[in-house]
Amino acid sequence: MKKSLHGMTSEEAQGKKYEGHENEKKVAKSENGIVILGQGKIDVITPEGRLSCKQGKKTQWGLYCLETMISGPWSDEQKRSISDYFNFLPDSVEEYLRSRDFFRNNPFAQTLFNQFNNKVMDLIKFFYGEGKIDIFHLTDRRDGKIYKISSEVFFNKISKSIKKVYTTKGGKLVIAGGEKNLILFELEMRKGTNHKKILFHSPLSRVIDIVKN
Repeated sequence: MKKSLHGMTSEEAQGKKYEGHENEKKVAKSENGIVILGQGKIDVITPEGRLSCKQGKKTQWGLYCLETMISGPWSDEQKRSISDYFNFLPDSVEEYLRSRDFFRNNPFAQTLFNQFNNKVMDLIKFFYGEGKIDIFHLTDRRDGKIYKISSEVFFNKISKSIKKVYTTKGGKLVIAGGEKNLILFELEMRKGTNHKKILFHSPLSRVIDIVKN
């Protein structure tokens, strides 16, 4: 049974994916909409608009290769920092596995921080699909409650909640905030499994706590 570096077996990952698809079908039925297949940001289209439907405990907002990342609306300096951050890792998984300790700490995380420290909302909007999503449809796994938040309100509340941005020794870019200054978002390089891609994820319940009020 294959297990990823994030502690989830391939069977568990498939199960989570299935749950997500079932949730999209459920939302589409309840909202008189249609499911949009594929890996795009839009999950369901309803008479109200384009929905992004999330329900997991820990939500993946994006898993991008370098080409996708530098396609964003970045300055030349920001693109360079993204490329340096990516290319610290070798293309070869085998080479990475032979020298895991060397690649444990990404020295270019600080450069990435310097470029995006005051522009973290640009990153968040890029991964969340600003301009592509009209409504975020969020299911709270703690009590089953459903929240529908317009993208404008969603981004506005997230922006006001951010209190701290920092990097970790392992090379993550972390965005914290809310009343208790908890981790809201993490950007990190995937190594080995889905090798050399940037993952942007968050605990969905913490995001819900910010945007639901």
